[in-house]
Amino acid sequence: MTSKGEKDMRHTGSVTLNVAASQVDLENWLFTLSDTEYQACARGHRAAGTFVQDGVRGTVNVEAIGGHLIVQHYQEVSAKPSYVEMLSERSRVYLFHLVPATIQVRWTMSVEARPAESSEFRCTVELTMSPLLRFLGAMSLLGVAIRSHTLEETKLFGDDIVRKIATTRRS
Repeated sequence: MTSKGEKDMRHTGSVTLNVAASQVDLENWLFTLSDTEYQACARGHRAAGTFVQDGVRGTVNVEAIGGHLIVQHYQEVSAKPSYVEMLSERSRVYLFHLVPATIQVRWTMSVEARPAESSEFRCTVELTMSPLLRFLGAMSLLGVAIRSHTLEETKLFGDDIVRKIATTRRS
């Protein structure tokens, strides 16, 4: 792993939501997101679930990105309606779906108010890995794949959030 504070790869997606930030509850959205809903939010999403371990909430996410399989066991660092931070200290990446390695993944989501009853939703993925994995990731264009995946899931996560708010309003 790299020194504290240094990130090997960091990608952020941002999208405007046509709902006020006060209507968005990222904490509730994340911890009630079903496996099927998660899979619908990016082509690479394979499975997801939630758990509680030692009183700390978490999620398990399985993704296929850029020819690599990644299994993350996130634990909640911070969760409130406008900001969620999850950390998977020992994510397993299977390079080309074959060679196992360990990386650290930090996943943050936030929502900020914007004018005219809209808001900005941001999703950031930060990976920390060994020098060898950094090299292999660069050779396999992992950064390009993670960037593309982050942009796709940010848009579709935002769509899911807005859809659920609209559904709640109608109920």
